[in-house]
Amino acid sequence: MRAKLSIVAKGSRLYFELSLMNTELLSKEYQILEEVDSTNTALKNLASQQNLPEGFCLITEYQRLGRGQYGKQWESQASQNLLMSVYLQPDFLPASESYRLTMSVCLALKDLGEHLGLSTQVKWPNDWYFGKKKLAGVLAESSLRGSRMESCIVGIGVNVKQKEFPYPNASSLSLVLNRELEPMEVFEQFRPRLFQRYLDLKNGHGSFQLKEFESALYGRDGFVPVMRNGEVRNLRCEQLVADGALKVRWESGELETIRHQEVQFLMSEGN
Repeated sequence: MRAKLSIVAKGSRLYFELSLMNTELLSKEYQILEEVDSTNTALKNLASQQNLPEGFCLITEYQRLGRGQYGKQWESQASQNLLMSVYLQPDFLPASESYRLTMSVCLALKDLGEHLGLSTQVKWPNDWYFGKKKLAGVLAESSLRGSRMESCIVGIGVNVKQKEFPYPNASSLSLVLNRELEPMEVFEQFRPRLFQRYLDLKNGHGSFQLKEFESALYGRDGFVPVMRNGEVRNLRCEQLVADGALKVRWESGELETIRHQEVQFLMSEGN
């Protein structure tokens, strides 16, 4: 069953709304481990030992060496947050467009926020934010066959009930909603939305997702501060490229296409 796509006008923008599709095409199997180095590494090892069904999820209560993008560490208190990885086989995607998978997962997180009553944004390239507070991050690690993707392990860390963080711009769903949530409760709400977005991408609606993602970007509606080469500058997000690059307009008026790690968004409350 394909997703039913409707286009709804709200003000000067078009919003793309998807009804839930048949996510039975993906496995609902999952495994919970008490402790791992990282869920991506543990799932990668598991996939090398057996044939996993697409959609299989590995969840842990604690990561000793949780990882974010570009070798950054993801810190999480034990049993407080949703720490998971999902096994996918996106062989329909060319390797040059692998970022579309990260995009779909970020949109699924935004869908989760809407379900919970939160208006959230995505900070390019892979972080989920409520205001200036980070709620989740995504790390996709792909295996290629020639010019196409063969498999992908997507790690997702969602702050659920943790109250204290080592970073000032981090928060949790329980804090921003002012009510207690449990990690597995969030998993059960997030998984069908994740599968929906993935199958929607597989069914050829990538161009719609690209537009949705652009409209959800932090810095889309006005200039925001970033650090570049030791200098604070202001940019506005203009357009996303399928390979994950971002077209921005600097406050000086100059247009430029930037890639990951070329800038650091400054997310302090004072900005």
